[in-house]
Amino acid sequence: MELHQLQVSYQAEEDRLLLRASFRAEDGTLQELRAWITRRLLKALWPAILQSLETQVRLDKPQAAHASADIVGMEHHASVEHIRDTGNFNTQYETGISHFPLGEAPLLITSVNFAQNPDEPVRINFAPASGDGFELAFTMVVLHGFCSLLRDAAKTAEWDISLEMPGAPGSTSAGSRLLN
Repeated sequence: MELHQLQVSYQAEEDRLLLRASFRAEDGTLQELRAWITRRLLKALWPAILQSLETQVRLDKPQAAHASADIVGMEHHASVEHIRDTGNFNTQYETGISHFPLGEAPLLITSVNFAQNPDEPVRINFAPASGDGFELAFTMVVLHGFCSLLRDAAKTAEWDISLEMPGAPGSTSAGSRLLN
């Protein structure tokens, strides 16, 4: 099954982010996976995503490995602009889900693991403390979009977590450079 839509929203009554990922089955029906992302998990997940993005640049473009942080920043900007231009951030999350393979109640995610190979989507395995988790495959554009969704939801949550992309104003990588 191929990823159809992602949504990350802040749920104040739970003080958690709700990740919803929908997939269209071969028969055309929508299926959905749901997971809770806590503040603690997000604080660990964000640096792992950034590391994953830089690793993917080094895997896909070894000749540009020295500039991987800058490339991630540029790719993020281009990906988010592309998503905005195509209207995908404004598209309502589809209802009419007919099947919840892991149940309707969101899983409480306690760990994430990344799998990466050159020229392939980044695979992130979301795992609860016990039981089955799930794995999502993210193209670079979708992973950058996911980053944007996480940033927006964390801002709404008022968690006071700095979720900066490399090369963004105020990021530590841009401020640590010297020009002679």
